[in-house]
Amino acid sequence: MGLITNILNGIRKNLNWQEAQSRFAPIPWFTGKIIKHEDDTNLKLRNLGPVSVLYKRPYELLKTYNEIFVCEIYRFETNESNPVIIDCGANIGISSLYFKTIYPNATLIAFEPDESLAGIFEKNMAQNSIRNYTLHRAAVWTENGTISFDNKGSEASSIDVSGNSSFQVPTVQLAAILAGQTQIDLLKIDIEGAEYPVVQDIENELHKVEHLFIEYHGLTTETFKLETILSIVSNAGFKTYIKMAADNLDMPFYQKQTGTIYDVQLNIFCYR
Repeated sequence: MGLITNILNGIRKNLNWQEAQSRFAPIPWFTGKIIKHEDDTNLKLRNLGPVSVLYKRPYELLKTYNEIFVCEIYRFETNESNPVIIDCGANIGISSLYFKTIYPNATLIAFEPDESLAGIFEKNMAQNSIRNYTLHRAAVWTENGTISFDNKGSEASSIDVSGNSSFQVPTVQLAAILAGQTQIDLLKIDIEGAEYPVVQDIENELHKVEHLFIEYHGLTTETFKLETILSIVSNAGFKTYIKMAADNLDMPFYQKQTGTIYDVQLNIFCYR
């Protein structure tokens, strides 16, 4: 009976399993080699799959294009002809290019507080003839105003909650943006450590969201932050799937902490 049960469970699992195949080809090996040896200061243009991308940092281009277009980590299905997509932490626009490639008529609202990255974002939208979008050159936060910002011109740009940075950027309360929508088909939150206060602030609006992505950044000594976020999304009725965004500790029992700004980086996928 045990063997039969295992076979039936295996069949049931296979019936429920949806094979995922990317719709976009990877960057050719030789092209990838060329990109790896480029400088990281000058603006460059590269045709990749269905889009043309302007960029400065070759490593970030290879990493993000592979994640977003080749692996399609943000892929979602909807019957809406013009889904509402909110891209918090839009960087140079590769994720937004992906969303508009899949859903050309989507209502896209993007946020990028780093001026140098926001400038490239705008150029990438124009380069690909995308005009029906809104870009806020501001950080999503728990209130409208200004906040200290560590402006690195890269994926590592982030709100400086310590207040040590003299550089200030405008902030937009994400909860107010969500309150103005009746439904959000995808909400992407990749805001380099600011997700803990922001997710708490938008808790009452999450019932409108169909698909929620959160990149979590934290310390091993601050597990309560991860627990709080997971509790909020669970209470909002989401199922969750978690993947490593960065595997920083090879021997966690021995190393315990990285000694850097973040020990733990996780991709949290939340869906109905």
